[in-house]
Amino acid sequence: MKFKRFIVYLIVFLISSCNLFENKPVRAIAKYKSNYLFFEDIKKYIPKNLSEKESLVLIENEIAKWAKNHILIEQANINLDNEKKNQLLVMAKEYSDELFSFHYKEKIVKSLMDTVVNQNSIDEYYKQNKINYKLNEDIVKARFIKISNENFEIPNIRNRFRRFNKSDISFLDSISLQFSSYSFNDSIWINKDVFFSKFPEVRDYVKNNIVKKNLFYQLEDSLELYLIKVSESALRNNIAPIDYLEPTLRQILVNKRKLEFIRNFENELYIDAIQTKELEIYEQ
Repeated sequence: MKFKRFIVYLIVFLISSCNLFENKPVRAIAKYKSNYLFFEDIKKYIPKNLSEKESLVLIENEIAKWAKNHILIEQANINLDNEKKNQLLVMAKEYSDELFSFHYKEKIVKSLMDTVVNQNSIDEYYKQNKINYKLNEDIVKARFIKISNENFEIPNIRNRFRRFNKSDISFLDSISLQFSSYSFNDSIWINKDVFFSKFPEVRDYVKNNIVKKNLFYQLEDSLELYLIKVSESALRNNIAPIDYLEPTLRQILVNKRKLEFIRNFENELYIDAIQTKELEIYEQ
């Protein structure tokens, strides 16, 4: 009800302040020569939670933007020479054609192309191209526990954390509420410095030694005990591990398959057009 009342106010305002024509179309809110702007054209730009005053300001801005656009286009048509206008029309047509073609090919790819990439394909591509994928950072697979240094189970927790078999993981999960924070997911690569940023400052030479030798490390401050285990590491300038690259390699293979699929699809359309004589190529 409030919104309908606002529309009435808007129309009254526009009539009184802009001297709008008497025989305007229903719900037209502005006119530039033979062009009309209707409220429906800008309604989607007006948030429903605005006050009437805020909405009115927003609508005035939309009207001004609409009018300026029409005026500029008109002036461009008057002041640009025919050669330039024809050049722009060709560019617009080319862009339009490319846009339609692109979205059609995307639709065909989504509906018809198989995007499943098996592990063998990834392994083979990595084997042939791994020299091109060197790390620009040190990365680790690691786990940690942060726990009060007064916890009476620390010896048991430490032993299980270091051994880390299925039984140990199950036990540590079961008492995880005792930990201030923790992460047992040491199957995912993470930047070395990002991982060590979770703890009080560790000197670089200690950090590098832990990473290079995949060590267990214990760190303690006045309140907390930190248990750290680097299970695997890969250093800057070395070839990146396959499981670190796998998402990238999978996408590369999907993209290569996509390009091949589109190329074959275009060729099929081309050949079909020739065979049906819809396409004729004349001798030069």
